Amino acid sequence: MLAVVLILAGSAVIGIAGGLVWATVAPRVQYQMFALKPEPTAYATNPETSAFIAADGWYCLIALVGGALIGLLAYLFAVRRFGALAMAGAVAGSIAAAFIAQWLGHQASGGPGFNKLLATSKPGTYLYAPISLGSHGALAFWPLAAAAVAGGIELIVVMRDRRQVPASAVAMPGMDSFSARPYPAPRPDSGQPGAVDRAWRPDTGLSGGGPPSSG
Repeated sequence: MLAVVLILAGSAVIGIAGGLVWATVAPRVQYQMFALKPEPTAYATNPETSAFIAADGWYCLIALVGGALIGLLAYLFAVRRFGALAMAGAVAGSIAAAFIAQWLGHQASGGPGFNKLLATSKPGTYLYAPISLGSHGALAFWPLAAAAVAGGIELIVVMRDRRQVPASAVAMPGMDSFSARPYPAPRPDSGQPGAVDRAWRPDTGLSGGGPPSSG
């Protein structure tokens, strides 16, 4: 449980960093005030601008990097030691980081005061709107990247360990699990049904692996 709490706390820190980076690098759309009455109105100076899509694109890129970092750190410090519970913590932490980054990016780019600025600016004033996430499906990039990295590393480790196991150490049906040799054939006098006598018999000339039969 302590490992899960630490994963959640670390994921929140990474989400905060991701939100601040997003607010810094994502382009913002420029608006020009048109009128204050009957309500404040502003129009984008370039309606065909790619800033809307670019903001989502930057968020997706940050989500992939942040989610991968969460998955890597969670695996190194918890998943490989504590297993499924730590993995669930990494996924939950990356989901929380996704919403933290979205919220903080909007706030840090001027979200709280934009409506007030819009209501008090004179017509003709140029304003830059805060960034916002247009496609909420981009939030899924955080947990997907975290799960892919942590799960991928675990899969590689398991496959590597299996390849390093010598073939002679693998018990097969009809093999002794300790010596990896066939079970010895039962003696005719052992009382086991279907036993085969492989002892040397002078009258038949047959030979086998066991001592001469007392019968």
